[in-house]
Amino acid sequence: MKGYEILEQKYLNLYREDGIAPYEIKIGLLDFLRELNTGPEGITRYSSFMVIGIDDVLYLTKRGERRAIALDIHKVLQSAANDLERKKIQVQIICKGKLVPGAALWVEYRGEKLPIDFIFGTPIKKEVRGFPVYTISFNLSS
Repeated sequence: MKGYEILEQKYLNLYREDGIAPYEIKIGLLDFLRELNTGPEGITRYSSFMVIGIDDVLYLTKRGERRAIALDIHKVLQSAANDLERKKIQVQIICKGKLVPGAALWVEYRGEKLPIDFIFGTPIKKEVRGFPVYTISFNLSS
């Protein structure tokens, strides 16, 4: 299944020898969203993106506005789903904070619970090299 792979930064092989290899193109969340908004022409087929900064974007947003920002991010990602699938793109979403599964998936970052469930819904937990990775299709439905 192609789609988003959500994982904690500490599980990358940049930080541990037995870790998960990061994807080739390191890009910030806002830059990635901007690329998606400008259309698929700028995205090369078979590209692999390591998207960073989701924690910071939500953390720096006022608490009362986090849900709305998360839903806006969801809309941009979902609107690009067909293009990402067609171009066979790979996307890792890297979280600095701790991913906490439960009734909803959130990120604990700097003492805050950040609502990534509003972006990604209910991803499926799997293990890659023994580390938890949460996956969801590009159209953001499990």
